[in-house]
Amino acid sequence: MTVVLDANPFVYSRPVAPEEMIDREDELARMLELAQIGQAARLEAPRRYGKTTLLGRLALEVEKQGIATAYVDFSTVYSIPDAAARIADAYRQLQGPARRAAGDALRALRVGLGAGPVSVSTTAPAPGAERELIDLLDLPVRIHARAGTRTLVLFDEFQDLLALREGLDGLVRSRIQHHGDAASYVFAGSRTSLLRALFTDRERPLYEQAQPVALNPLPQEALAAYVGRQFERSGVEVEPILNTYLGLVSGHPQRAMLVAHHLWRAFAATAEPLVAMDRAIDAAFAELEEPFEAAMQALRPAERAILVSLAGERPSIYARATLEELGLAKAQAQRAVLALEDRGHLKSTGRGRWAFVDPLLAEWLRGVFSPVG
Repeated sequence: MTVVLDANPFVYSRPVAPEEMIDREDELARMLELAQIGQAARLEAPRRYGKTTLLGRLALEVEKQGIATAYVDFSTVYSIPDAAARIADAYRQLQGPARRAAGDALRALRVGLGAGPVSVSTTAPAPGAERELIDLLDLPVRIHARAGTRTLVLFDEFQDLLALREGLDGLVRSRIQHHGDAASYVFAGSRTSLLRALFTDRERPLYEQAQPVALNPLPQEALAAYVGRQFERSGVEVEPILNTYLGLVSGHPQRAMLVAHHLWRAFAATAEPLVAMDRAIDAAFAELEEPFEAAMQALRPAERAILVSLAGERPSIYARATLEELGLAKAQAQRAVLALEDRGHLKSTGRGRWAFVDPLLAEWLRGVFSPVG
């Protein structure tokens, strides 16, 4: 027997729409509070962990309060002129009086506001390009002077901007520290260790300039309620397999959508929950096998050894017996763990212990490798 289902509601190849955000109410409330008082926030989250959805929801909420929002994605930014173009294009997307004020300011700076992406020369010499960047960083002040509107500036993958050259964080600090009532800032990034270092290293210009907001796994209750509602609308009862589902995805936002997507497809072929769950798991791992293999190939041998050992649920990577079995010195293991954190594979759980960011990668490793011990 098959089940007639509507269009699959579980989309995992792009961020969940801000209106569909699952939980994150505490994080949203904290970021709203900081935006209202002009205190910068630092949003840390691994890739595919719901960061973009939360930023989108934050933008919706502050705009209800008359605050304009400029979202700038610095992911893989390749030059200072490219960064300037992205900033200008973000201000081009503003609405209402803030948009008009931004347009006036950009025209005064001789930055185009055509129908397509904003054109900023990528051939400008470095000093000119940096002057242009400085002027664009000061746009909130111009908008506030013209329209009386505060701007919430969302700098996503902020660490990629600062990788363009040494000292760029000092330039950013030198501008935004004078913005007062004109702007609030969110510095977001998925390379959590790098982003954290920018704001916690006493030697860096942005030291203690932003309040940390971290995204944890989705609460099981909220995720179960969301997934259950989607199936109930089509008359499918998933209660018998919810615990299996929740245990597999462990609150990982994108993996939760991926497995739920395949579960929806499986229910189109069978009405038996246990059979559908097995088929969904098989389909999910079939899809992930190639990217998982590629991810492992991209790692150094010590890093692969660490992941395989952690998948085997060793009590501590740094235990003497574990290091001996892996053939690693403690310093080697520490460097490997930090590299894995930077790549988004591991997260610290405190006291020298580490956990997988992606629960499906851990499960796949347990099935493919023979973990130490």
